[in-house]
Amino acid sequence: MSTQTPAAPAHKKVIVMTGGNVGIGFECAKLILATLPNVHLILGCRDSQRAAQGVKNLEPFVAEGNTVEYRLLDLASFASVRHFAQDIVSSFPNGIHTLILNAGLMVFSRQLTEDGYEMNMQVNHLSHFLLAQLLMPTLRAGHKTWPEDPSCIVFVSSSLHKPGVGRGKGPSLTIENVDGSIEFDGMLMYRNSKLCQAMCMHVLSASLTDDNAINVNAVCPGFIPTTDLKRDSGFATRVMMDNVLSRISAASTVQEGGSRVFKVMTGTNRTQHGVYFIKDDVDESSEESRDPTKQTFWWNWTCKSVGLESLSK
Repeated sequence: MSTQTPAAPAHKKVIVMTGGNVGIGFECAKLILATLPNVHLILGCRDSQRAAQGVKNLEPFVAEGNTVEYRLLDLASFASVRHFAQDIVSSFPNGIHTLILNAGLMVFSRQLTEDGYEMNMQVNHLSHFLLAQLLMPTLRAGHKTWPEDPSCIVFVSSSLHKPGVGRGKGPSLTIENVDGSIEFDGMLMYRNSKLCQAMCMHVLSASLTDDNAINVNAVCPGFIPTTDLKRDSGFATRVMMDNVLSRISAASTVQEGGSRVFKVMTGTNRTQHGVYFIKDDVDESSEESRDPTKQTFWWNWTCKSVGLESLSK
């Protein structure tokens, strides 16, 4: 599961990314492996065959001294998230340097996970939130190992959490319909999941303002119709996004998207904290996502949903 022996000595910075075998994450992984020195990249992927192929496809881009592997991670299962996190913690006692919460999906038929949550919400938000909380101590340990810059968490967001952006319903995030039981619409559920993610990103970053060990930021990499996000869409939707929407002027390529995620975890952007990027620029998340009352409500709901009681300290 590695292009080389997946050992990560103290000098090798450990980077964990959810997904990364295709799409935006794959393009970001290429840049990480080709341009950053002494890194060990771990891709958390659901499908072992696709993950192995992704690692193989990355081989031509791996600079000397760098390594990459995959480990199984199913974001539709809290048990899988907890197992993955424990595996990372036990495998890398010197800590990890960066956590990129990249994987996501847009499901257009109502599905509940084994944990009883709507699929879009659990994969895009709840499981990433849980993973970040579980890896907080090892990110802090990573800062002690590599004190020259802070450890960081990057949330891959979407401007679709903003009202009036794009087409379709939402966002309309209510506790009564958080599972889609009253009204289900795939775009609505996707938007709601990204809104909840943005709220909790702000709360998490605020809790770490005086920490100096871990920086937390989010980035919308742009409107990218050719990403693998649409894999669970209908055939007609996939064809339209690949062949029609991908050609409009507002669309970005997966290469551009991957580069934007990479830029947030490197250079001066890495030293920023609590910042929301859209493409290459500092921007603001939606007004609703910055509402303190709503932030507190959805933070508490998220903690309860994933089985956590409070912020990691």
